[in-house]
Parts: sequence; C-alpha cells; structure tokens
Amino acid sequence: MSSQRTLLKVLLTNRHLQSHRAFSIEYNKIASRVDKMLAGTAPSREQLNRWLSGKVKTVPRPEHCRVLERMFPGHSAADLLSAYDPQIVPLGVPRTSREEEAPTNRRETFQFGARTMAAEDVGGQANTDRQPVVSSARPHDAMDMEELRRQLLIGIVGLGATAAFAPLDGLERLRTVVDQGLGGPDLADWEERAWEYAHRMVSHPLPQVIGDLSVDILALQEIMPKQRATGWARVNAEMMMFLAYALGSAGHIRQSHHWWSSARRAAAAAGDDMVALVASFEAILGLYEPRPLPLILARVDSALKASRGMPCHATTKALGARAHALALMGDRQGSFEALDEQARVYKLLPGSITDDEVSVWGWPVQRLLHTRSLVYTLAGYPAAGQAQQDSIAAYAPGRSRHAARQSAQVHLHVATSAVRSGDVSEGLAYARRTLELLGTDDVTSFVLHAASTVVAVVPQNELRAHLPAVIEYREKLALPRGS
Repeated sequence: MSSQRTLLKVLLTNRHLQSHRAFSIEYNKIASRVDKMLAGTAPSREQLNRWLSGKVKTVPRPEHCRVLERMFPGHSAADLLSAYDPQIVPLGVPRTSREEEAPTNRRETFQFGARTMAAEDVGGQANTDRQPVVSSARPHDAMDMEELRRQLLIGIVGLGATAAFAPLDGLERLRTVVDQGLGGPDLADWEERAWEYAHRMVSHPLPQVIGDLSVDILALQEIMPKQRATGWARVNAEMMMFLAYALGSAGHIRQSHHWWSSARRAAAAAGDDMVALVASFEAILGLYEPRPLPLILARVDSALKASRGMPCHATTKALGARAHALALMGDRQGSFEALDEQARVYKLLPGSITDDEVSVWGWPVQRLLHTRSLVYTLAGYPAAGQAQQDSIAAYAPGRSRHAARQSAQVHLHVATSAVRSGDVSEGLAYARRTLELLGTDDVTSFVLHAASTVVAVVPQNELRAHLPAVIEYREKLALPRGS
C-alpha cells in the first residue's frame, strides 16, 4: 500500500503543488475562503506526508476535510486519501476547479467564466473576500502568463456578472509581473504595513486580521533580501508576533504556540528591543491560554533582560505579566511589588506610548489601571473594589472595540469579587449581562478567561444551592469566540 499513489498526490502533482510549501500556500488561500477562522491552518509537513502515503486509515479532522473538498470539488476527503485509480481520473488530463475542461480560446474563456460565476452563485459561495496570494511561480514563463491571462479574463467576466466579485487572485499575480519591472515594495512600504497591522489588531475582528497577515507574511518571505538588514528583520518579527498574538486571542492555541516560536527566532535577528517585545507579548497571552506559570515567568525574565529594565512598552508589559503570574501563585507580596514597579516605570514612559490608545504599541493609563484591578481581584485584596471602579471610569464612552473588550474584563472582575464574597446569584447575573452587552464576536481568550474566573471562585458551601445558575453560566461560556 505504501508504494501506491493516493488521488491527492496525483492531483497535487498535476497542479505542481506537491511540495509542502506550494501546498500550504494554496491550502491557506482556500481555507480563508471557507472560513476566515481556518486561515493559517495548513497541515504540517509530517501530516501532508501521511496523507500522501496511502497509509491513513481515518479521514482528517473536519476542518481539514472542508478545505480539501473545496480544493478538489467532486472528491470527498476519503476519496482523496485513497489509492489512485486511473480508470476514474485519467492522468495527464488537467481539470479545473469545476471539473470542466479548461477553455482554449478567448470566446470559450468568457463562456467558461460566466458558467463558473453562475455555479458559484447557485452554490452560495461567491467569493467576496478573496485574499491576495503571491504566486511562487515565475510569472514570465509562457505557460504561467497564459494561465494568468485566462484567470484575469475569467475574473473580468465575473465583474460583469456580479459587482460583489473581484478577481483578486489574478490581479495579485498581475501585480507581481508588473513589480518585476518596477521593483517591488521597499522596506518603507513594509514598515508602513506593519504599522497598520499594529492598529488593525485593536480595531478589526482578529479572524479577518489573521487571514490578511498570513498572506502578507508569505509575501514578505518572498521579497526579503537574503542578507537582510535590521529593518527587514524587525518588520518580519513584528508581523510574526502579530499573527501569533491574533491566533492565540482568537482561540487557536496550538497554532499560536508555533508562531510564537517563529517570532522569537525572528526577533533574535532584529535586536534586543524586539526580543523584549516578543517575550512580553507572549507572556501576557500565555496567562490567558493558560500556559504553565514557570514558562510565563521565564518569558518575563527574558523580556526584562533584553530591555535592561529601561522604561519602554516591553518592560511595562512584562512587569504586569509578572504581577499577574505571582498573584495566581499566591505570592501577594511579590505581585504587589511588581505592580508598584510597573507604576514607577509607567511614569517614565514617553507620551508617544502613554497617549497611544489606538495601537498595540500604546500603553495608556487604562492598561495600568486594568492590571491593578486584575491583580487585586485575583488576590482577593480589600482594595479590589476601588481598583475596579477606577479602571472602569478610565474607559470613555464611544470607545474602540479593543477598549470595550478591556472594559468588559474589568466588569467581570467586579462579578468575580461579588461571587467570592458569597453573592453568587448577583455576581453570575452581572457577568451574564456583561457578556451579552459585549456580544459573542468580541469574546476573545482574554474575555473568556475573565468570565471563567467568575464561576471558578464560587464558594464550595454555595455551589449546591446555586447549581442551576452555575450550569447555565457555564453553558453561556460555550459560546463561540470571535475577534
């Protein structure tokens, strides 16, 4: 059986997608169309090799099946992993995504494009959110240019059929051809793109950011100089850090861990300040996944060593992570000392950081007050109530989505304190109202963790009396996470 080719292997070979890199590019492109939450979930090299080996006895996970079946319409995942039968799918006959023979002239091309768009409309799968993908093929090859020309023509017909469709795949490949003559984006362009992502992480739904980031990180790998300067290395590290953070916040924990590893390696080439930033961001997110506390404290130490304790975003964030971790470990004194040190460093931060409320690079007073509210709540400190009110008051009306999520977490601190004090019914009801006002699209890993803490502190002697309310609340937490 191991010597037999699977149908998947044959189809990938016909499309020149047999390498793991080429397959992953195509897979992630299709995955983002199926469900933005699936962007960046291509199988590992080992997984792909198992699929191609003919030895797999069970179908892949449901999300992988969905993408594979979209990549190869008309074939189930089970068919794709089974042995190839030339009686069913003859070799040497390339097939389009609709199992139709590719058009051979301009007239047939337009007719084919119209049929394809009609099929998409009937199936309810008109792609209004196609993500640009940089082709790894050399665009000046005659065959590739003809394929690109056909793709553009099909897309133009689509534009005539429905304004919702945009031939972005073809346009992106056309831009690649043009850029070979004009020169591609330079470092300044990519620095601006990373700057925009720092803002989009705050203002946009994270699943959408994940899809766009995945595509841009791929494009960045294509054009970065092999002997990259510090500027290129920094942009590379920032983009990978953003992707790791977005994946973890959206609940893709396993993928997030892999990308943090990549981000750390990328940061090492960019300098100590980037090493400190990556370590501090990873420490904060790790507290909410949650990861082992010794690992969190190791990341904190790495951040503070790299920043040398200088007043900067990374130092402030790392001290907050230390205070949080020590509170979870029951070290109240150590936790409060870290909070005091964070407050001292905060006073030394430049206005460019403390005044920034619209990007991930900012550290406004709201974040300082939020950390104190969180740590006091976890520690059961008597001053927690005042810290919570101070933090809530710092979030102005009409705030951003990010600020709304942050404020909701503080309201969940209030609910936690109420439950811990024995007012279980009111505390759970307050937490439910907070989640309902926020909406499921904004239930990130951070919000979910704060909401879980509310029910985790129900006193044992109160649990039986409030069991129905506790069960209902836990069911509420099963809502899907969004951005």
